[in-house]
Parts: sequence; C-alpha cells; structure tokens
Amino acid sequence: MANRGKKILIRQNKDIHINELLAQKRVYSIAKNYQGLLIFISVPLPIIISLLVKTNPTIINEASYVFVLYTIMAGIGEKILTSTIDRLKKIAASIKETFDTIVLDIPVNETLNLVLIDREIIRRYSLKYKENQKIVEKVTDWYSLAIRKVETNVASLLCQRTNITYDFSVRTRYKFMVYVISVITFTILLVIALINDFSVQAFLIEVVLPSIPVFMFAYKEINSNTESIDNLSHLRNLIESTLAKTNIDDKIDKEHLRNIQDRIYNNRLLSPMIPEFIYNFLRPKLEDEMNYSMEERIKILRTIK
Repeated sequence: MANRGKKILIRQNKDIHINELLAQKRVYSIAKNYQGLLIFISVPLPIIISLLVKTNPTIINEASYVFVLYTIMAGIGEKILTSTIDRLKKIAASIKETFDTIVLDIPVNETLNLVLIDREIIRRYSLKYKENQKIVEKVTDWYSLAIRKVETNVASLLCQRTNITYDFSVRTRYKFMVYVISVITFTILLVIALINDFSVQAFLIEVVLPSIPVFMFAYKEINSNTESIDNLSHLRNLIESTLAKTNIDDKIDKEHLRNIQDRIYNNRLLSPMIPEFIYNFLRPKLEDEMNYSMEERIKILRTIK
C-alpha cells in the first residue's frame, strides 16, 4: 500500500497546489481589507465623529442630524461590504476545497455550492504572492511533516483535525477580542459624554446612536463566530471519537472523510473573517502546538489495538 502520509506531503508542495494556497490567501487578504474598512466604519469612525462634533462650533448644533446620517450611511455601507466579503469568502473556500480534495484524496461532493475554480482564477490571484518568497514559504509544508509516518488515509483525517483545531483556537481568541473592542468603544463614548456633562437627549444622540453600528457589528461577529466555534467543536469531537477507536494502520471510510469535509467547507463559508494580524501573531505558537499535537496523536494511534 502506498504511504498516504508521504503522498500528502509530496502533493501539497507541487506548484499547482502551492498556487492554490497562494490564491486562497490573496482572496482572503482582499476580503480582509474590506473587513478592515467595515470595522473602521463601525468602531473608530463614530468616536472620531463624536470628537469632531464636540470640537467644531459650526456643526455642534447639527449633531443629531450628523449622527442620524452616519447611522444610515453605516448601515448601507455594511450591507454592501458584507455582500462583497461573502462572495470573496466563497471563492476562497472553493479554492481550499479544491486543494483539500486532491491533496488529501477526499472524494469530490458534486452537490456543494462551489464557485467554479479554473486555472485562470488561480493564476489571477496567486501571481502577486508568487513573487514574494516569504509568503510562498508560509504556504509550503501546509500540513505537518509528522504524517509521513502514517501509511493509510488516517493521515487525511489527521490533516482535517489540524484544520479544525487551528481554526477553533484562532476563533476563540477573536471572539474575545470583539467583546473587548465593543466595550472599549462604548466606554470611550461614555467618557466623552460624562466629561461634557451631556443631557439625557445628548447622551442618546452622541453616545447610544453612534454605538449602534458598533453593537450591530459585534453582535453579528460574535453570533456567527459562536456558531462556527460550536460547529468546529462538534467536528473535533467527531474526529476524536473516530481516532479513539482507530489504529494507525486502519483505513478510514472515504464517505466519513467526505462528511467531515462538507462541514469544514460550510464552516468556512459561514465563519467571520479573522484579521490578518491575529493570524500573524498567533501563527508561531499555534503551529508549534499543532505539530506537537500531531506527533502525540500518532504515538497514541500506534498503541490502539
């Protein structure tokens, strides 16, 4: 039997698959730029507007109109940006699905609502990153080298486990960050109100009203992120349950791998975007944890009868 672990390691570093990962990364990067604009509109912009209104005598009497206009414009902008981000997420998820099905040797699910990914799309989005060796290095050896020790398609299941665990760890931290940002934003606006001894009406107009887009954004991010975390937790338990009764030389039913992959793909579509700086900050620690976890899991699999 061909060593599945080694085949995964060889496939993942072929040019065609490196280009897929580069394209996916580029699409996500574009989507995250839009996400950054959305965050700016929802979080610091109302604070900036509040400060400008209070320090500009020419518009101080028009504060209520300014904030109402901002709320309307922020709501429209949020809808447009969200639609664009969702489309880009679907393209990125479809690219990664193409990568995983081939590299991990998982059957294709023809019923998934994928974007048609052809070589032109991969070329279009990968070209810029292809010239940056540091980025290429980041997508090289995507899955842990530890799976070279796994002869069967248990290696594919272990790689799915890595995808899920990594995503789960990042999203748990991101959810906490959104809570913190929301509280800080409201607190700043509240402090501004207290310093200026606002009336109840002014408090509602200049604190509560500007906070609405912040809370709408936070609610959406926290809610969708919670659903993603719950799904990842369920998937992780499902995989752990399978691994608990699997020997390293066993063969995993391909339909089972496909079912897990379906939920991974759907989770990628539904999950909120994670800012790039969080990934960059957490990457070294998480990769170390993932490699250690892979080594330990393989050791356990060798002991299962």
